Amino acid sequence: MSASHHAGTHELRVENLCAAYGRGAEPALRGISFSITCGHTMALVGRNGAGKSTFLSVLAGLLRPSSGRVLWNGLPLHSVRHEVAYLPQRSGIDWSFPITVRGVVELGRFPSLGLLRAAGEEDERIVQYALECMQLLPLQGRPISQLSGGQQQRAFLARALAQQAHVLLLDEPFTGLDIPGVHALGDLLKRMAREEGRLVIAACHDTPEEIARVFDHALLLGDGEQLFFGSCSQLLSSPALANPHVAV
Repeated sequence: MSASHHAGTHELRVENLCAAYGRGAEPALRGISFSITCGHTMALVGRNGAGKSTFLSVLAGLLRPSSGRVLWNGLPLHSVRHEVAYLPQRSGIDWSFPITVRGVVELGRFPSLGLLRAAGEEDERIVQYALECMQLLPLQGRPISQLSGGQQQRAFLARALAQQAHVLLLDEPFTGLDIPGVHALGDLLKRMAREEGRLVIAACHDTPEEIARVFDHALLLGDGEQLFFGSCSQLLSSPALANPHVAV
């Protein structure tokens, strides 16, 4: 089940990425370029409107780039969508939908099953493993609407594990959580990268010091442009943070 043997070998490469919402529209992203491998956690930082959610939408396949490339192990990312799991902002999810925790996690197997194949013993074993990893076995029969914010986030992370995705995309995952919930989720994300060997990319609004507690890399965006990419320790001393148009 673990992806740890892929850590450091599977590479996400973004080359001069540009994107816009509609033909003729002003670019929402311009000239984004970097590379990072599995086994890392990367924060997307910048003020509201900087392009963080747009960038995640491109990686998730919800928005087509107007130019540039996004490659996963040298292949166009859109050709290996099963490798990517996306968790949108909590405000964009209908938490009242009548589905149990286990049902949410089982959804992670659908990309592998397709339309014709029914779930088998191996699929059940993968779902069970994901529930156990996220400490959700006691809650597996509970409706998702009855969970706390932190438990809901863990359920969707378990779905990503069941999908066996190598790239996890999270849009503002810490929003609405209390301090213990933020720390618990942060520890889970670090574990998924370091022990499971996955690449975790998350948009967040925390301070650079708080970001560095969870993430080892950061991509700083401002008005759709790349202002910084590197380690979080480098971000703390980067002159880009002194830009009056940057707020993180």
